[in-house]
Amino acid sequence: MGRVVRVLTQSLLLICPACQRGRMFRSAFRMNIRCPVCQVIFERDSGEVTGGMAINVTLTMLIAIIGAVIAFNTDIAVVPLLLSLATVIIIFPLWFYRHARGLWVGIIYLTGSMFED
Repeated sequence: MGRVVRVLTQSLLLICPACQRGRMFRSAFRMNIRCPVCQVIFERDSGEVTGGMAINVTLTMLIAIIGAVIAFNTDIAVVPLLLSLATVIIIFPLWFYRHARGLWVGIIYLTGSMFED
């Protein structure tokens, strides 16, 4: 269990889960193909990016649902609440993009799929 928590934490921090030293991203939205330290390939197949997108969409929708529940159960004015919720729903996925992809790389590492040929 400790290994799983360590790998997922490092993945969220965008650190290579294999060597625990390399950085996953070289810029805001460009992921390294390989770890600059241990040369492990982060995403072996082209479709693996969808896992990170699924994580990102799921968390964004969870935020939207929580915001909707708050909107229906409080006396806060609806228009400001919906405008602030819309802003969060637009900004959060852009900010969390790298972390969602990093988390997916960590999940791939934990399942052993990162090293298959």
